[in-house]
Amino acid sequence: MPFIEEENLTLMQEDLDNARLKRENAEDELDQAKEKLTSFQKKSRITAILLGLLLGISLGACYYFYTSATQAPTFSEADIAAIKSKENTRVLDSINIATIAAMSLDNTQNEGSDSRIGSGNLDEVISEVKDNTTGEIIYSVQVGVFYNKKKFPLLSSKTIPAIITSDDDYFKYSLGLFTTLSQAKRFKKELIKLGFKDAFTASYIDGKRQKIHD
Repeated sequence: MPFIEEENLTLMQEDLDNARLKRENAEDELDQAKEKLTSFQKKSRITAILLGLLLGISLGACYYFYTSATQAPTFSEADIAAIKSKENTRVLDSINIATIAAMSLDNTQNEGSDSRIGSGNLDEVISEVKDNTTGEIIYSVQVGVFYNKKKFPLLSSKTIPAIITSDDDYFKYSLGLFTTLSQAKRFKKELIKLGFKDAFTASYIDGKRQKIHD
């Protein structure tokens, strides 16, 4: 067995100690690197979660504001009934005014109570209208001409003012009589808004239909 001097043994021991110290330092550095990596991974996951939450909240807010801006306003049944009531009143007033103007009655300005058609002197009014419009083109806004009387009875003048009910077709279905086509078309649009989808305008001369206007 070879003999090792004590001085060499001491040097070898120091080398071993240094190697062990370097290994421990390397292990410590490796542990620190692992801890840093683990910490970074945790922070990355938290950051990703936060970003996902923020993105989701942003998308939700954008969708809410977009739908709120584009969605049509909702109305309660009471609001709808009030709107329909106002529309009905406005159109019925238009019927009265337009019919009075079209018939050109001499006593319209002095007797406001005669503005409604369908009173006891209905035959006289009809006769006067025919006399005043002889040879002239009259535009009549009508509905329901082709309806079955048994299934769809005519509206009465007691229900809607200014409807002239007579045996003559010229008055029987008229909701308004006008001297110009533009006035008749405007009135027809008002009726369509109220739900009279089949309303149309026809021109008459001396009670005889000339044509139907689009």
